[in-house]
Order: sequence, then structure tokens, then C-alpha cells
Amino acid sequence: MERTIGGKSEGFQLVIRADGNYLTVYPEGEDTPAIALETLRDKLKEAGVGEVDVLQLALLVRAADGTETKLLPPQEGGEENAVIPFAIEISRDAMTAAVRFDDKKGNLPPSASDVLDALAAKKVVYGIDRTAVARGVARLTPFMAARGTEPVAGTDASIEKKFDMGTKGRPAARAFDRVDYKDMNIFIRAQIGDVLAVRTPETPGVPGTNVFGEEVPPKPGKPAALPQGKNTKVVNEHELVSVIDGQVVDDGKKISVDPHLLIDTSVDVGTGNIDFAGSIEIQGDVESGFSVKAAGDIEIKGVVGGAEVEGRNVIVHGGIRGMNTGKIRAREDVSISFVENANIEAGRDIMVNDVVLHSEMRAGHHVIVEGRRGIITGGSVSAGESIRAKVLGNNFYVQTNLNVGIDPNLKHRYDTLLNECQTAERQLTEVRLSLETLKKIPLTSLPERRREQLAELTRIQYPLAAKVKGMQEELAQMRTELDEMKNGTISASDTIFPGVNAAINGVKKTVEEELRHSKLRMVDGEILVGIL
Repeated sequence: MERTIGGKSEGFQLVIRADGNYLTVYPEGEDTPAIALETLRDKLKEAGVGEVDVLQLALLVRAADGTETKLLPPQEGGEENAVIPFAIEISRDAMTAAVRFDDKKGNLPPSASDVLDALAAKKVVYGIDRTAVARGVARLTPFMAARGTEPVAGTDASIEKKFDMGTKGRPAARAFDRVDYKDMNIFIRAQIGDVLAVRTPETPGVPGTNVFGEEVPPKPGKPAALPQGKNTKVVNEHELVSVIDGQVVDDGKKISVDPHLLIDTSVDVGTGNIDFAGSIEIQGDVESGFSVKAAGDIEIKGVVGGAEVEGRNVIVHGGIRGMNTGKIRAREDVSISFVENANIEAGRDIMVNDVVLHSEMRAGHHVIVEGRRGIITGGSVSAGESIRAKVLGNNFYVQTNLNVGIDPNLKHRYDTLLNECQTAERQLTEVRLSLETLKKIPLTSLPERRREQLAELTRIQYPLAAKVKGMQEELAQMRTELDEMKNGTISASDTIFPGVNAAINGVKKTVEEELRHSKLRMVDGEILVGIL
């Protein structure tokens, strides 16, 4: 007659049948408790079940998979009443201690005390999980007996800048995506004692503890030095302040304050030429025939005539009437109202609010003429990446040359250096031919004048050869950079007129019909026209 003992609510079920005893050990769940090996052995004895294979019983408890299994009698030659051996495994970093059982030996589970004693013998004293120990010995499954506390790494030092360079030299934004080219934000002023940057120091971090109870040092945060530049000083260890009244300059590595020169008149015979180590603000015009040079930025409220202006960033509110002699050079950006018969060069961008007429312009990155009329007509405009305007050319089909995809400043330097190199190569060839001719004549037969010539040619030959070699190497580097230039784009939000000659990375195209809302770009070596 079949008899059932236990159930899911007790963690096991024993079915006694005529052909044997069948045991099911259920997995632990919300309504199903885990059952320990010793408890199960006691239940079997209470049910009148005789001796069984304890090792089999231990494996069933360990598996706890809900599978009904027929119990076996004790194995002959088995180790009766022998504790199942186990090992303590400590990680290399001593942050964990695990327990693993050798269930091929012994038939009795170790007690929680056995495991705790073994941990103590291994000098494991920190992070011991007694609940995990109790459960592990009940199930005879590998378990983590102890965990250390990981150290918390320190935070790196940080620098907070107390000024915003993001809008410097750019037109101020207005409503409806419009911009105001009269408000160019070129000068970020500082007064003596103004805090320019604040450093939050690095933190050391929080130490951890390994299972041996030993302190584990954290990784400290990285320090950071305040970016002290010219005319600044560090106070209170963590603040960078200005020591003069001037203009804030941030080159990405250092924060400096440039002296600021204010000229409340025009640059003319009353001022003479200006050459200043800081930034310059001119309230009036720059008259023809004069020059303004600055190590910093230049802002001109009036008009530039046939003059020369050179600075880091150049802002001209009134534009330039260059009369074919006016020049503006900026190491970074040029922002200007209009350009007429002038030469403009910028290391980065040129932004024009109104028109560009019969001028030569070169920008390392972008030329943008998208203000009021937004017209480029006549002359030559080059940019490394893009030319954008409302109108390119005009309805009189005036020839207008546009070139993108090659950094024009780099190309200009390349062409200039190439001419210099070719001249030096010709000189070197002439020197060597003259030396060969003179050396064919015995020295004793040479007149004094020819001897002096021989000595002079010999003296200049090797320095000239070294100069040529240096220029050839520089040209090779420039050619590599030019070859790596990206394809650029030319676009007009209104019209591109016939008469516009476009070149993209050396590929040329002449516009022969009016193009509306168009963008020129190069695809597979051919200039294609797309719609904006």
C-alpha cells in the first residue's frame, strides 16, 4: 500500500511503495522552504525508512530539482559517518572567500560551525555571510562565504571656468533664429581681482576592507592644475584671479588676461599705425594707408579703408572698402558687415553680414554670407570646408570663383613656399655648375677674383643645399595634408547665377544656368547639384 509523507510546503515528498522508497526534493520558492540534509535524514527515520545512501541523499538535496528519485541502500565500502570535505578558496585580491564541497567523499554534511572554523583557520574575519553559510551546508552547493568591501575611487579634480567663451566672436542670437551682427561678443572683460576659474580638488577616495580585515587603499582622484596664464595669479590655492583690467583669453591650455587698448577715435594721422601686445577696440574708422596689428583681438566700430588689420579675431562693424589695397588677417575668425574690393584671410571662419563684392577671401574652414542680402559677387572666395550664401554671382553673370575642399591658407602657403623652393633650387644648380667650371681650372692659374668667387660659392653651397632640402620636406608634408582634405560644399539658399566657377577638391564646374536653393557637392569625382 502506497504512503506519502511531506509535500511542497515542507520542501520534500517521500512516497513509500512496495518496490521501494521514492524521494522528491523541491527547489526553494516562495511557499517552499529549503530542507537541510540532516533534517531530511531525521524525517526519513521518523517515516521508518531504513539506512539509505547518504551521498545520494546529499546530491538530491543539492540538486533540489523536483525530480522523483528512488532511494538506494548504503553503498558497500562507502565512507559511513565521514564528513564531506570542503575547501576555502580565497580570491587573489582577497576580496572574496568561497566554499566548495567534494561530494565524492564522505556522507555527512559539515556543519555551519565547521565552515566558520575553517574560515577562521584561513584568517578570514571580515564580511562573513552566516546566512549563506547555513544555506550552503544545507544544500552542499558552492557558495560565497565572505565578501570584502570594495574601496571607492576618489574623484578627479575639476576646473570650473567663471566665463563663457562659447559665444566669443560670434553674432548674438535673437528670436526666430535670427542673429545680430552688431553684437559680436568679442571682448570678455575682466577686472582686477575677478575670479576666472575655480578648482575643486581631487578626493582621496574611501578605503575598502578585504576578507582578512585588512584595509584596501582606494585609487585617488587625479589632480589638476589651475590653467594660469599671463596676468593671472592663484589665490586660496583653488582660485585663479585676474591681476589687471583687460580681456579674458582662453587658448584651451592657459587662461590669460590681455591688456585692452581703447581708441575712442579713428586710426589716422592723429594716432599713426597701431601695434599692440593685447586686444584693441577702435571706436571709429581705420583710414587708408594705416595699419592696426594686435596679438589679441581687434574690434572696429567703423569702416576699414585701404588699410591693413591683423589680429587673433577681427570684428568690423562697418565693413571694409578696400580699394584693392585693404587687407584683414585673422589667426582665427573674421566677422564683418560687408567686403568691397578687399583681401580677407582667416585661419577658421569668415562671417559677412551683407555682401562680398570683387574681393579675395580665404578661410580655413567656412565662409558664411547669410545676413541681410547675403551676396557674393565677383572675385575669388576659398574655404577649406564650405561656402554658404543667399546669392552667388549676379544676373549680369559676373565671373565669381569659388573653391572649397582644400584649406586655402595652407594652399597659399604651399604655393608661396613652392615658388621659393624653385628659386632656391635654381640658385643651387647655378652654384654647383659654377663650382664645377671653376674646379676644372688649376687653382694656381685662377686670377684672384676667381679665387674669391670659388671661396664664396663653396661657402654658400652647403647652407643653400640644406635650405632646399628643408623646403622640399616641408612641401612634402603640405602635399600630404592637402591630399587628406575633405570634400567641401558650396550652397546658396536663393540663387547661383551663371558665371560662377566652382571647384571642389580640385574638380571644377562652371554654372551655365540659374540654380535655385542649391548645394554643390562632389560625389565619385563629379560635382553634383542638389536641392537645399
